[in-house]
Amino acid sequence: MRSVPDYPAYKTARPPGTARWLLATSLLILFGGGAGGLLPSAEGKSSLVAAGILVALLLSGTGWLVRFLYYRVSMHNAAFYYQLVAYEQQQWWAAHRQPFWLKEGLLLGPAGTRSVDWLRVLNREQRPPGEKKEGGSSVFRLPQISVMDPTARERRLAELLVIEWQKQRSEKILTPPRRCYWLGADITWQAFRAQMAIAFPDTVLPARPEPWQGEASLTEIAGELAGAKPDDTILIGGCQVIAAQSGTERPVGESAALWLAGLNGPVQLTRGETFSQEQGDLLLTVFARALEQNEMQDPPEACTLFSRPGLEVLAGTGWDVSQHLQDANWGEVGDMETLIVLSLAAIYAAHHQQPCGWIARDPMNTLATGIVKPDGQRQ
Repeated sequence: MRSVPDYPAYKTARPPGTARWLLATSLLILFGGGAGGLLPSAEGKSSLVAAGILVALLLSGTGWLVRFLYYRVSMHNAAFYYQLVAYEQQQWWAAHRQPFWLKEGLLLGPAGTRSVDWLRVLNREQRPPGEKKEGGSSVFRLPQISVMDPTARERRLAELLVIEWQKQRSEKILTPPRRCYWLGADITWQAFRAQMAIAFPDTVLPARPEPWQGEASLTEIAGELAGAKPDDTILIGGCQVIAAQSGTERPVGESAALWLAGLNGPVQLTRGETFSQEQGDLLLTVFARALEQNEMQDPPEACTLFSRPGLEVLAGTGWDVSQHLQDANWGEVGDMETLIVLSLAAIYAAHHQQPCGWIARDPMNTLATGIVKPDGQRQ
């Protein structure tokens, strides 16, 4: 979990002690009066004694005033220091809460290729996809792809992602994105890029995209779009086919996802929060911070996720970690977890106009979590 900037307390000066200064003044008066009375020229003259007392009072008063001014300057500096600390923490929270929007997207998997398919899945109105046998093990596969080789399937899946996106999107013109993030092998990106050149000839994608790194990439996207123009977009995508292998606890699957992020759209999200066992994070604290990041008091009613040990404790705090488990619909998805649950949460939030949480494995941490909200919604 990213920590709020913490600064040491400012060491302020102690206020001048009245009793000590009165004692010191009395001693100086005694000393000054006695010294003035002992001078040979002071015989029969009280003016020298009075002068000694006055000098003592002046010295004591000047010392007390300097000490008091030092104390007041210290208090002023402390107040200014804490104002700077509060400002820095406000700036940190503003960046940490920086939202961005998902304009349009697509999710492909064994259970569907359209938003209506995934709404049926989320509403549990659709049976999980049927398992197939491949190499002696159970697999979930998209029926649109017939080739068996995993590498060839990944290339075909990347091409299918573009074909389905072009078929489903309403606009024919695509503004070139300012950055691209991709999860998957380079060969899948090249297949995706080549198909994009056919579907959208005016859109040129880079030869090498930014690698998708989960919450770290969400952080970069939020920061990048904070200074972007209204029509700027960032492309987020990925596809992965898990090869059949014996001895797995659940069937292996395949998936592909694509989103355009920008400064407007049907749903918005922030970078999310991370939980790291190695760094000693507390699970309940991380999920409380996710609510704070999204300025929400209560957890969302829905949360998309894959099963993970230890999450049961969240049920006691209001998080629903059982209703929208996705294991039966996808199987083992490899590194695509975040893109899948984010996509499902976005589809849910856009349709139901209610926030939807998401929980997934994170490449840099144990897991990441966040909340997708309908556009402009604050709770």
